[in-house]
Amino acid sequence: MLVFENAVFLHVPKTGGQWVRAAVANAGLAFEELVFDGDIHGDLSYCPFRSRFLFAFVREPLSLYRSYWRYKMAAGWDDQNPFDIDCASPTFRGFVENVLRVEPAWCSRMYEAYVGAQGHEIDFVGRFESLADDLVRALRASGSTFDERAIRDTPPVNVSTTAAALADWSEDLADRVRHSERAAIARFGYDER
Repeated sequence: MLVFENAVFLHVPKTGGQWVRAAVANAGLAFEELVFDGDIHGDLSYCPFRSRFLFAFVREPLSLYRSYWRYKMAAGWDDQNPFDIDCASPTFRGFVENVLRVEPAWCSRMYEAYVGAQGHEIDFVGRFESLADDLVRALRASGSTFDERAIRDTPPVNVSTTAAALADWSEDLADRVRHSERAAIARFGYDER
């Protein structure tokens, strides 16, 4: 969670938060990073600054599954995290099958924890797929003063190097995830693609 003078960024895992941190630092914005039990992610239930402008980003659910698994293959599974313990797999298909069995609608529920229930959302929900544009929109809406060019010039951060071929979808598996994550897909406009 990044806390600015008049705004708070809720860092949803695997949605570009490390890039946001670098971009706002490059843009000259002062912020404090709050860490919860050693984790930079803190959803709405952790946010003590509800009166400030709250913003976060989401990502197309299938892309989030792929990104999460790739990251874990590089960084390792967390043996203190119940989700990782239950869903860990050396294969992408195994990971997805575990999520569908143990944590169906995982992405949809996680997004709701960060951005609020539909109709009761935080002030701004942007998308990973338009991260720079949406970060600029959020910061403008919050009344922040910043260097827009510095944000747009910030290079990618925390990009997984695990081969894309290792995280390929069968159409059946992708359809099952789309079905499980239909709430997030519809809510955030990913069904319009």
